[in-house]
Amino acid sequence: MVDTAGSAGEGEDARVPTVEDVKEQGNQCVRAGNFKEAILHYTEAIKMNPNDATLYSNRSLAFLKEKLYYYANEDAEKTIQLRPDWAKGYFRRGEVQTAAGHYDTALLAYGRALQLLPNDITIINAARKTAGLSSHEAKMAKRLPWIFVAAGALLGVIISLADKFLAEAPSLKHPFLSIFLIMVLASIGYGSYRIYRYMVNAQRKGNLEAPVDLLEGFEKQQDEAEDTGETAGAPRNRYTKAQARQRFRKGKSS
Repeated sequence: MVDTAGSAGEGEDARVPTVEDVKEQGNQCVRAGNFKEAILHYTEAIKMNPNDATLYSNRSLAFLKEKLYYYANEDAEKTIQLRPDWAKGYFRRGEVQTAAGHYDTALLAYGRALQLLPNDITIINAARKTAGLSSHEAKMAKRLPWIFVAAGALLGVIISLADKFLAEAPSLKHPFLSIFLIMVLASIGYGSYRIYRYMVNAQRKGNLEAPVDLLEGFEKQQDEAEDTGETAGAPRNRYTKAQARQRFRKGKSS
């Protein structure tokens, strides 16, 4: 007769977590607002089952909450790749694109999601919100140049009036000088608007660009160290591998 009491307890303690176990741990972290830890759990689950679209969708949400838009978008795209007939992937893409300020692309993603789930109120509300943001941005794109120009011109008027009524010796005696000053400051205002728009567009573009790989330089240094034999515990070689090969070829030719 086999004693199974002890072995059963050991089996429970040593039970290997399943994909669903790890996924649920990630879900619990999301519900608790611990998105960094959720990313770790979802990543572990993806290693166990790299073809599960729901894992990428969930991790996309966690990345989005951490404002890691590039990774969130990558996971949304992977979700769509694995399950192109699932509305959630397009919804995730729309969420990321909206957060990154790419409203037109987001609306296209929401439109595709609505084709698959026409009556989903969550998708409808998200699309309406993004459409409102896009409309507001279009209006501001028309108004802001005039606001910047008006601000510059107003500053010119204030300086001209202060020079005329407050200065002991006015420097803008001729009216044309005041007009010229107002025009210059109005032009500077418009130039400031162009700089502002450039910075906004650059930031939005950068939101979805791959971040700098901080390990790349370190790995390159390691490779160079290996070439020169400067690894830990290794003697320093006199020549690099490339130099050694060159000297070997010269030796053969001679």
